[in-house]
This record gives sequence, structure tokens and C-alpha cells, in this order.
Amino acid sequence: MENDARILDAANALAAWTREARRALHRMPELGFEEYKTQAYILGRLDEIGVPHTTERTGVIGVIHGGRPGGTVALRADIDGLPIREETGLPYASEHPGRMHACGHDAHAAILLGVARLLWDMRETLPGTVRLLFQPAEETIGGAEPLIAAGAMDGVDAVYGLHVAAQAPTGRIATRPGPMYAATDELFIDALGKSGHGAHPRSGVDAIAIAAQIITALQTLVSREIEATESAVVTIGSINGGTACNILCDEVKLVGTLRTLVSQTREQFCRRIPELCEGIARAMGGDARVRIRHSYSACVNDADEAGRVLRTAERLFGQAQTWMLRESSMGAEDFAYYLQRAPGAIYHLGCGSDVSVHNERFTIDEDCLPVGVAMQAALAVEYLLKIEREG
Repeated sequence: MENDARILDAANALAAWTREARRALHRMPELGFEEYKTQAYILGRLDEIGVPHTTERTGVIGVIHGGRPGGTVALRADIDGLPIREETGLPYASEHPGRMHACGHDAHAAILLGVARLLWDMRETLPGTVRLLFQPAEETIGGAEPLIAAGAMDGVDAVYGLHVAAQAPTGRIATRPGPMYAATDELFIDALGKSGHGAHPRSGVDAIAIAAQIITALQTLVSREIEATESAVVTIGSINGGTACNILCDEVKLVGTLRTLVSQTREQFCRRIPELCEGIARAMGGDARVRIRHSYSACVNDADEAGRVLRTAERLFGQAQTWMLRESSMGAEDFAYYLQRAPGAIYHLGCGSDVSVHNERFTIDEDCLPVGVAMQAALAVEYLLKIEREG
């Protein structure tokens, strides 16, 4: 496309500016719905550029109206940090003790600011509107739904997002059609028994023994109740129970997660987990209480838009920097809710890190920043031109 070279040159010209923004944001990591300094910084930068904006809680919605009427494309960046103590030793390390941008959201927000500046400068040639969604609270209870409720996706024709990919080559673009990230549900299981003397086990019902059987049996849901080609993960991450070495425990609390890629498996497991836990407990003379708290839905890319991402990346950066993912991630991503409102795709941007995200030593190769700016801007422009051509 004729705009590709212009966009790529502009993104590279903005590299130092985008890097400065990323480092400023990296110094001020804040948790979900506490991103007050982050929001103020984003608002200040948008004001400097001239981009109109509104706020919703700690989120920001910027709007760039093109010089010609047309469709609307939304671009999303999450902006919250994590409760991790940074140990990178960087000169621009976190100034908030116990808080860190260990998932790259500082890069996401800086990239979207770069896109704002790039597209603002070429707004007269845009046939339509670009909506910039700076979303809070992706790492916690989810900031996508409140932003959507505030109108962020009203009238949107397509939506795109990116996430830095640790331990992937810098600048590599990767995505896939269909499920990209899993649905997540939180499990709260109480195994109930009856206290008794440890020397006389018949005097009570051992809740620890019940819990042990439940933990083992839960894994058979994955290994025996879905097809081997399907994916699901049941994890018990916390076990608490018992008061002394010689007392039969009367209650054990288990906390875990269920991750699934398709709605049928999610529904099946949400039914079978209580059945299994309660059946085991009662067979052993006790009982079980199970509560399942639904979290993010599965994040499912539109096939056409995932293809557009890969074609755009190949045009801009060549085939060597483009990768079709074969497998979904069992991680979670509330970009899912945007994809329920409009076709679109989320993709990975390689950032050349030596360690994984959510690690106290995580950082990025900042050469990935102009790549992200060019990708997001090019996707928005291409889709708006597509709508204009189709009339």
C-alpha cells in the first residue's frame, strides 16, 4: 500500500519520542484502577499532540477524526502494572516500591501514544475515525468492560491490539485466527470433614484426605473427559487447612483456576467440577462446597483480521518477521470483550527479552516500539481505506 512507506518512516522518526514515553511510564507503574499518574501522563501527551479525549475511571479514550467521512477503527493499549518488586537495575526503573511494569503495558501505552501522534499528523487524509483506547486494569478484574460500557466500542467497525512477546525476536509479529487466549474461571472449593483424634481416625472424617482425592481427580477431567486434541487446564494454587499434627482436619480450602478455549468445554467443566468434588467428599463421609467465579472469556481473533495483521506485517517488515502461531495461549486477556463487539485481532510483538513477563527482571528491547507504532497505524489506515473502497 502507498501509505506503508509513509507510516514506516514516520514511526521510525518517532522512535526517540516513543522511547521517552515508555521510560516515563515505566517509572510510574500502578495497579488496576489506580493508574492516576499514568492517566495524567497520557492526558498530557494527548493534549500536547492536540488529540481530543474523554476519561472513564482511570482509562482514556482519544479520538482522531479524519478529513473524510468513513468507518471507525479502535486501537487498544492496556496501561496497568503488577505487584512485583523490580530488579532490572535500569536507570528508569520503577519509582513505586513493590510495583512494576513486568508485563510490558508501559510499552503498549507508549506505542499507542506514538500512533496518536503519527495519525494526528496525517488526519486530513484519513477516511474515518480512529479511537484510541488506553485501558486500565487488564491484570486484575478487567478494565475492558467498563470502557465498553462507557461507549468505547460504539460504532466501531474493527479493533486491534498488541502484546509484547517475551523471548521472541525483536519486532516479530505473530498471531493466529480463532482462539488466541483462554477463558479463565476461579475455583473456590471447601472440602468438609469432622474433627477427631489423629490416633483414632475412625473418630472423624479427614478433610485433608478428601482434598487430596479431589486434587488428583480434577486432573482426570482434562485427561479423560475432553478430546486429546482440545485444551484445558485445571490448577489448584492454594491449599489451607488443619490446626495441629494430631488432629483430623475438618475443613480444607482449595483455590485454583480453570482455563478453557471453547465455550462447550467451559460449560462442561463448570458443571463437572462441582459434581466431582461433591461426589468424592460424600463417598468419603464428608461434603464439599464449590463456588466458581467467572473471569475473562476466551479471546477469539476474527480469521480475516488475523490474516490482515500477518499481511500487514509482511508488507512492512518482510516474511522473516511474520509468524503464524500454531497454538493458543492458556493465558487470559480481556481484549476478548472488544472482539465480542467488533471483528478484529490481537497479536504478539516480539520484544527480545531474556526472561518471561511477570518476572522481576523483565524488560524489553526498545527497538520493538516503532514496529508496534507502524503496525497499529497501518492496520487502522488500511481498514478505513477498505471501508471507503467498499462504499
